[in-house]
Amino acid sequence: MDALRDLIEAGAVRPAVGRTYPLAEASTAVGDLAAGNAPGKLVITVDSGTPG
Repeated sequence: MDALRDLIEAGAVRPAVGRTYPLAEASTAVGDLAAGNAPGKLVITVDSGTPG
């Protein structure tokens, strides 16, 4: 586990994100996942409405 942590901290291990979807398109993301159209992980983003 220490070796894995070191790799993650060094940026050598990164998740394969296929696409990001805004929260309003979550149903589309689920449909793409169910249809097998996800080449990597799907990420749902939430805009808090406040900058930064």
